[in-house]
Amino acid sequence: MAEAHNAVLVRRAVEEIWNQGALAVADVLFAADYINHAGLIPDFVRGPEAIKISVAFYRTAFPNFQITIDVLTAKRDIVLLRWTAHSHTPQGTLTGLLISRCAGGHIVESWIHWDRAGVLAQMGLNHP
Repeated sequence: MAEAHNAVLVRRAVEEIWNQGALAVADVLFAADYINHAGLIPDFVRGPEAIKISVAFYRTAFPNFQITIDVLTAKRDIVLLRWTAHSHTPQGTLTGLLISRCAGGHIVESWIHWDRAGVLAQMGLNHP
């Protein structure tokens, strides 16, 4: 039962916060001391505020981007999400993997890995 609930937390974060821009939902889904160990925002910004800052940054840079959930699976307190993000302004696709740990009905920490080289190539910034 907890595994299904944890998967719902991560799905809601993608669909409501990232895709719809409903930043207030971060206060519900993320623990007060949440930390993203490998995100854009440095580790000194914690809690729901870290998610709000990240989402605001990306939605400003790519106002029409959407994240598609390719795979979502939960085992014990860990949720694994493989995702694809699409943007039309500028046009591009980004793929990545998010690992989230949940506890007490909240997302408490996460690690993200994404295709940095692919993004640079799409921007014409790849080098040999």
